[in-house]
Amino acid sequence: MKGRKIGNLFNFMAFFSFALAIALIALLRFFATEEFSRWYSQYNATLSGYEHWIETYGATVIAVIVILINYLIKSFIPWFPISCLCVASAVIFKWYIAAAINVAGLALFFAVRFYKGRKHGGGKAEKLLEKYDRPHRYIDSGRTGSKALLFFARLIPGVPLGAVSVFYGSTKIDFKEYLIVSLFGISYKLFSYITIGRHVFDPASISFVGPFIPLLVFAGIVLLSLSGVLSVANKAVRKDSE
Repeated sequence: MKGRKIGNLFNFMAFFSFALAIALIALLRFFATEEFSRWYSQYNATLSGYEHWIETYGATVIAVIVILINYLIKSFIPWFPISCLCVASAVIFKWYIAAAINVAGLALFFAVRFYKGRKHGGGKAEKLLEKYDRPHRYIDSGRTGSKALLFFARLIPGVPLGAVSVFYGSTKIDFKEYLIVSLFGISYKLFSYITIGRHVFDPASISFVGPFIPLLVFAGIVLLSLSGVLSVANKAVRKDSE
């Protein structure tokens, strides 16, 4: 029954993601209308001026340090969402510099949260999973941690990065493997956020809105897939108990 509830939740989240993606596609079509273009054109010069000012005066070593400090703070207490840090860095720096800063920041964040789990246990994520025996055994079989599930957890928008990191710290997974899988899994979201940040001063463009659409669609597909896996597992459990 609990597995079914989790599956229904995944289904709801998946279809909600698809609905948001469709809404954004409709929004892009509205942005392309002549009436909106005429209205929007009067703000282009002002937005371009802001962009030029930030690129000229904001890209400093101090800004790099501030972003990394925010990642460190985020490792210990609830703070700005990491997506905001990714977008903000891309607003200030060229995309490749923003990417390097965020990879360093994410590695720091993942490491701190991982070793917190190694020292204190799996935290809230493990307590939640323990309520659902089958998914818990699949994710944490032999206390080794599932690298495949870690990869997908990093891909799906909205999955708490910190909670997942603490949980995997409590397993026997090798830290280097954990870090590589985590960074590789989050890379698509990272570059999507960077693309959004690079075009934040043109919010009516496909370059700004577009990256949200595949993120939402992919999240929906993964959630439906996980729901399907849980459904098959639940059927197997019921069959074994008969």
